[in-house]
Amino acid sequence: MDLFKVDIKLSGLSDILFDRFIDHSKDIRPPEQKLYLTDGNKVVLPCTNIDSFLFGEKPPGCVKAFCSKGSKEFLRVGMSHLNISPGLIHFFDDEEKDIVFDGFDEHSKFWILNQPANTQKGSSVIKQEAKPRPAMKLPWNLKFTITIIKNNVIDTTKLYNWFVKGGMEIALCNYRPRFGRFEVKEWDEKEIKS
Repeated sequence: MDLFKVDIKLSGLSDILFDRFIDHSKDIRPPEQKLYLTDGNKVVLPCTNIDSFLFGEKPPGCVKAFCSKGSKEFLRVGMSHLNISPGLIHFFDDEEKDIVFDGFDEHSKFWILNQPANTQKGSSVIKQEAKPRPAMKLPWNLKFTITIIKNNVIDTTKLYNWFVKGGMEIALCNYRPRFGRFEVKEWDEKEIKS
């Protein structure tokens, strides 16, 4: 089985907004509970967010937004032939230090957006109650690896183009692309022949 491994570094171009799903209750959660945190309050992004960026349906990811023809095949192959690692991707600053959540004050890297989310239902807009969501200021970066099982549908060039265009037009996390825009800073690919 032939594989391609791509080491990727993304660098933020706008603040990034979080809204981690907890459950379906209508309880208002403190904004810090909507961050993805690991040991020592390090801020992480689950790799499923990269899956959603690439293959999401609502809101649309790169495949839905950029590939009107053959999108079902892209989705099928993408979900079965791509693997993103690690499972929890650490955010780090421009000095390669992990970003650690330290609260919401004027000296912090984090702030709270208190704005209602508008949802569309048919032709009408439904206004929801404002809920506090945590945002993280620039600079932020992410490094991860995508392994692609060689196939005839998705190659490294297509994937690279999705990340470049999607970094501006799709973005990551919540209230995108207003928040979560990024650029591709590093793209190092290698083929592994079996």
